[in-house]
Amino acid sequence: MFETKFAAAMDAYEAFWNHTSIGRPILNLSSCSDWSWRREPQTLEQKWLDEELIYANARGLAAHSRYVAEGVPNLFANLGPGMLAACIGGSYKLAPNTVWFDQNPIIRDWDDMPQIRFDENSALWQHLERIQKRCLPDGGFSVSITDLGGIMDISASLRGTENLLYDLYDYPEEVIALNRHVRDIWLEAFDRQAALVSSTGLPYNNWMSIPSRKPWFPIQCDFCAMISPKQFAQFVLDDLVAQTEHLPRSIYHLDGPGEIPHLDMLLDIPRLCGIQWTSGDGKPALTDPCWFDMYKKIQDKKKNLVLLGPVTPHDLPGIERLCKTLDPTGLYMSGWYTDQAEGEYIVECIEKWCS
Repeated sequence: MFETKFAAAMDAYEAFWNHTSIGRPILNLSSCSDWSWRREPQTLEQKWLDEELIYANARGLAAHSRYVAEGVPNLFANLGPGMLAACIGGSYKLAPNTVWFDQNPIIRDWDDMPQIRFDENSALWQHLERIQKRCLPDGGFSVSITDLGGIMDISASLRGTENLLYDLYDYPEEVIALNRHVRDIWLEAFDRQAALVSSTGLPYNNWMSIPSRKPWFPIQCDFCAMISPKQFAQFVLDDLVAQTEHLPRSIYHLDGPGEIPHLDMLLDIPRLCGIQWTSGDGKPALTDPCWFDMYKKIQDKKKNLVLLGPVTPHDLPGIERLCKTLDPTGLYMSGWYTDQAEGEYIVECIEKWCS
């Protein structure tokens, strides 16, 4: 079982969640050099919805991967970012690299609102539970709570992004009411997902691959990159606070420079555990010193800092700069290596740079 095999790693992750130090960052590092076992889907439906294929590949990855430090296997039960939109009246469209939920908005007139409610019998929710119920009993890897999406991002899928931007000026009360309604549904859906994981005794996990002994989720609002701090305070902040008050643990997914103007308000949310930073395509790497002042601001507020993917054999100088600049307490970094000796060497280097 997961807890038996990765007990030491789980102790380190609990130190992360409790914002206590293990002397270096939490390192979720893995390697898989042989992919011959992987079963390739023949259709989009197979890729996203075939629980037997998804289970076989998750089991194969866990069996053929190697881990160092706090590396742990996790199946991300992925049905697209913001999949909850398709479970409350919206539609979905499968694509090679994602699932779209904003192709056919259902709110066309605020005076003629469609019914928006959680439907446990909706096609995508049923697919999700079939995938999770197939994979959870294995016990050799954690199985994630799916990417439910950000509250206002879900609203944008139901209304259309451009329409919702205009609505902030023309129908502000209607937008706030929609967000509140979506928030209540979101909390119900999260509780259902958490209960499913809880029944197995496995750690709680999600697309960030940070296991926890208590339920948690990455909260977000990608939509906020297009709005001002004043609008963020008016339309987004209260729902984020409500999520943090409901969730035992939470981390905000700060998605690119467009969201930085809202960082101070996020850092003032008392129960928010941390910030995960994504610089975005075409922007400097996570190890670039241009981000270091922001990292320090996050750490000065005693919030955890999550950096996904910067640890690689190709950027040891960047990792060294990070380790010599930042406090390792509450710092999580993920990445990969090519063979076991290389992985162990990377960990040794990081330990030395943090000493």
